[in-house]
Formats: sequence, C-alpha cells, structure tokens
Amino acid sequence: MENHTATWNKLSLSFLKKGIRFILLHLSMQFFIPPLLRTKLLKLYGIKFNNRKTVFIGTNVLFDNLKNVTTSIGDNVFITSGVKILNHFPIITAEGVSEFSMGNVVIEDNVFIGMNALIIKPITIGKGSVIGAGAVVTKDVPPGTIVGGNPAKIVGYTNSQTVNN
Repeated sequence: MENHTATWNKLSLSFLKKGIRFILLHLSMQFFIPPLLRTKLLKLYGIKFNNRKTVFIGTNVLFDNLKNVTTSIGDNVFITSGVKILNHFPIITAEGVSEFSMGNVVIEDNVFIGMNALIIKPITIGKGSVIGAGAVVTKDVPPGTIVGGNPAKIVGYTNSQTVNN
C-alpha cells in the first residue's frame, strides 16, 4: 500500500509567497487603507522606497512587478488614484506575441503622476517631473519635464528645469 500525502504538503513555498504578495498588492489598492500603511504594504510586496514616509500613493494604483524586476520610488513622490505601473511589455512579431521584455521602473525624487496614467516598459522618470492624467508613458521622462498624451510627449517644463532657447 502506498503512502498518500495530503495535498497541502505539496504546496511549494514560492506558491505561498506569490499568494501573499497578491493579497498585499490588492489590500494596498483599497480606499480604506491609510496612505502610510499603503506604502508599508507595497514595501512588503517588493516596491523599493528611498523613504516611504514621504511618498503618497492613491487608491487603485497597480504595480505589476514581475520576477527579477523592481520598481524604485524616490522621495516626495505623489502617485494619484488609478495609476498602473507595468515593468514589462509584449514583443510583437509576425507570429504574434511570443515573449515579453522586462525591466526596472525608476521614479526619481519630486515626481507627480496624474490620475489614471499608464507607465509601461522599463523606464526612468526623472527628478521633478510631472506625468499628466491619462498619459501613456513608454519612454524615459527627462528631469524637470511635464509630459502628457498617448503616447506621452513633452508638453512643458517645471520650474526646476532651465530651458535653453
């Protein structure tokens, strides 16, 4: 007669870690979670903060961290509600989507990201930048710039940026 082990013994540690991360992410998106607790949950989820106490993250903000990539957030960052940050994008060929390109998202200090912005691909958002509401950001954002639209383009400069005409 064979020994039968319970199904729960077959659960892998990585599966449990993924489940816990999923719960932390979705808890952080809820409106009843205070902002300081939200950043703590996201830190446990794997988001890297310089100082999470100086960061505001609104409700329904999705961080889609895949394996072996990170999202880093600097000081004094304000991310409003509905923002989606993805660390990957599909590579489309004649045969369709065969793979994804993955990489890190870096949000530097003093950045404001407007409501429902979508940040995809591995990019860096420079210091003192502003991402307009509903913008689709697929390229690096230079420091001190204001970007908006789909795809996001530079529409202006913040006071921290000197413009040479």
